[in-house]
Amino acid sequence: MTEKELRDLLTRSHIYDLGQPYWNGMPVHPFDPPFQSYLYRYHEYVRKTFDELGIEPGFSDAISIMITSNHAGTHFDLPIHMSQDKKVIGIDVTPYQRDTGFKDLPEPLHSLEKVPPLVLRSVLLDIAAYKQLEVLPERYAITSEDLSGAVSRQEVTVNVGDCILVRTGYGRYFETDRDAYLNKWAGLDDGAARWLASKKPRLVGIDNLSLGVPEPFVSHRILLAENGIYVMKSLMLEVLGKDRRYTSTIIVLPLKIRGGEASLVRPIAIV
Repeated sequence: MTEKELRDLLTRSHIYDLGQPYWNGMPVHPFDPPFQSYLYRYHEYVRKTFDELGIEPGFSDAISIMITSNHAGTHFDLPIHMSQDKKVIGIDVTPYQRDTGFKDLPEPLHSLEKVPPLVLRSVLLDIAAYKQLEVLPERYAITSEDLSGAVSRQEVTVNVGDCILVRTGYGRYFETDRDAYLNKWAGLDDGAARWLASKKPRLVGIDNLSLGVPEPFVSHRILLAENGIYVMKSLMLEVLGKDRRYTSTIIVLPLKIRGGEASLVRPIAIV
């Protein structure tokens, strides 16, 4: 897509924010450190200091500091985030690990600074709606038949290189029901993960934190470590689903963290 085509698309389209908010105490994976954000500089103290030093009298600022893993809230995973027997798409990643991240990875593996801005055709597979529900049942395991059934019901096609979004309905609980979001989520069974991988998407996104049910790491292994597919998690897909926007253009801009395996991200869908 050219810059002019993107500008034209934006002027005539509706934009859906697919990102969840970040705040102290937000739900994160129990293996991960908590998300923390604090004001480091306060207006009243900065102004006092500036006034005393004669620097721009009356002027002040506030600056916050954030401490988080790269996997808090809405985030973007690279294949190197997960491995099987230390291998990602058949490559042993351990020689390339450093305290500061990954370095000198052999192609096609890469870290975040080499991820281009992603502007992709996107297909939403609303599995909750396909099952005629607002939210899938607790710990429901989505099957490949559910995915193919949603494709047929929604009358969409899935192309190589697309972004595939999977709606379970659990995104609505991110801010309101920590227990439901962290412990009762619905997700992909192993066959569903393999079905997604067989479509050869560039990116798979879902509105839960842990992808798979009952074993979350199997889906990670299939998509990331075995097939080298980007993954996004903890998306907000409720409005997109309510409006039945099954196809869109998605824009995803991960931070260019040198050596990084994941990034906080705020994706948007344009319809």
